[in-house]
Amino acid sequence: MHSCASQAKGIFMLSATQKLKKWLVLGLSLAFTGQSVSSLAQQNILPEAPLITKLNQTIPQLLDSAGIPGLAIAVIKDGRMHYTQVYGVKNAETSKKMAINTVFEAASLSKPVFAYTCLQLVDEGLLNLDKPLYTYLPYPDIAHDERYKKITARMVLSHTSGFPNWRNNDSLRINFEPGQKFSYSGEGYVYLQKVVEKITGKPLNDLVTEKVFKPLGMPNSSYIWRPDFDAKTATPHDAFSNPLPKNKPNSANAAASLHTTAPDYAAFITALLKGTGLKKQTLLAMFTPQVPEPTDKAVAAGTSSKSVSWGLGVGLQLTPDGKSFWHWGDNDSFRCYMVAYPKEKMGVVYFTNSNNGLSITRKLLQLTTGKEQPALALINYEQYTSPGFLFRQHIPKQGVTAAIQPFLKPDHTPAIAEKEMNNIGYQLLRSGKVAEGKEVLQLNLEAYPQSANVYDSYAYACLLNGEKEAAITNYLKAYALDPENKEAKHIADQLAATKPPKGNAELKLKGYNNAKLITVAGSFNNWNAYHHFFVKQGDTWICRLDLAPGKYQYKIVVDNNWILDPGNTANIEENGNKNSLLVVK
Repeated sequence: MHSCASQAKGIFMLSATQKLKKWLVLGLSLAFTGQSVSSLAQQNILPEAPLITKLNQTIPQLLDSAGIPGLAIAVIKDGRMHYTQVYGVKNAETSKKMAINTVFEAASLSKPVFAYTCLQLVDEGLLNLDKPLYTYLPYPDIAHDERYKKITARMVLSHTSGFPNWRNNDSLRINFEPGQKFSYSGEGYVYLQKVVEKITGKPLNDLVTEKVFKPLGMPNSSYIWRPDFDAKTATPHDAFSNPLPKNKPNSANAAASLHTTAPDYAAFITALLKGTGLKKQTLLAMFTPQVPEPTDKAVAAGTSSKSVSWGLGVGLQLTPDGKSFWHWGDNDSFRCYMVAYPKEKMGVVYFTNSNNGLSITRKLLQLTTGKEQPALALINYEQYTSPGFLFRQHIPKQGVTAAIQPFLKPDHTPAIAEKEMNNIGYQLLRSGKVAEGKEVLQLNLEAYPQSANVYDSYAYACLLNGEKEAAITNYLKAYALDPENKEAKHIADQLAATKPPKGNAELKLKGYNNAKLITVAGSFNNWNAYHHFFVKQGDTWICRLDLAPGKYQYKIVVDNNWILDPGNTANIEENGNKNSLLVVK
């Protein structure tokens, strides 16, 4: 594991006994605050040496303990950027250090920026929060459900639209009456983005650049990839600090595609704290709970409706420490968090390039705010000191058998929750450690023999390990325990098939005689690598698909390795990824 003790330039270390150094450091900080020394001195908001020293001592230790390659943080006090710093490295393999302008995926921290943009359109009279969105732009993806005509911008921004987070393999659907209750949804933001682009006549990134990035001074922020990001970007990492391919979006997604830096995002938070760019009543609405009263108690289990709720584009907290707004971001290998207190004009935002990035949230917020954070019960990420996290981190060096010993119950089953064990197993599988992942899921199966989900997960591990018959057996067990899990039955049937199914599109792959499993993932199945299977006939693998006329991107997956179709010269590049192109007439 890479040690994060070394830090990049720009560190603001203060000595209380050296006034000259104190003012020199303050001068360095002005590059980020844009304030004069005299104006700051008059307002008595000199940086606090104890906090900064504590952060510089603690954060490298946190990164090392949590297996996080790099982090960027910005602290806001009195409505101004108080401190910003980077720690660790952009890439665990190259050890290239972080810089103040290192760009991260903001993930769902994209949503508050988009919401702020929408609320400016409300102030301009271009968007009505309570007017059904279909009156601006019908949405063919959900036209089969008339309830979509009730969905408004207010519902989307407060996550009460009824849409799922993402549609996954299904067509888009509405899960409950729009406006009835809270259910977090990225799909709603995608629809609202289309509406906003229609009524303004501008692509989202151009619009946000005009209304947010330029006015607030956010030069390193964009919802689409920019060429200059190639030299600035942090590399994503999995839970075991393995570098992963970087997604480079060439189309904007209001819910998830923002790329930014800690200083840039701090400028945005500062604007919200000051009310910049919005009418007073609009800002008040943004920070007012929108979820209907008796159902908002379900927003966070174990918290009251008064402590955690949702406004317009941001989560809200109400504690004895006061009101605050917050949000988290999770694109799997980039994770981040922000919280801010309007009355005190203070806040903090941090970004990481790791799947483990939210395991240190509680500790970081304790250091920087010292306040209660009931919202963490809602997102409920495993913290770096938990048994499950410690077990997972010890596996690469100790192996599963040795690493689990401190966490076994008297009956020799894991004292770690089923869900946590399942997640650990999947993280190992995704990182290529199939044998270890299967071993973890086997332990989970022994501890929870009546869980359909555990059988399903173990079947998946068997599938990746080339154990076809074991995979079929366990998928069928999962289906027997949970008949609603039709995907398990579908996979079992496909694995047992000796002939490819009927279809109007056929893919062939010659060779690969030693392959254990070949599938296809593409835009036609939401890139699910375990829904459409090839069947071997002689020296040729064949897969047939039943698809509507159109163009589809895809890749063939050979024993969990994603490749372009060698028999198809038609390719397309999107978001930095090259895929094969299938045309169905």
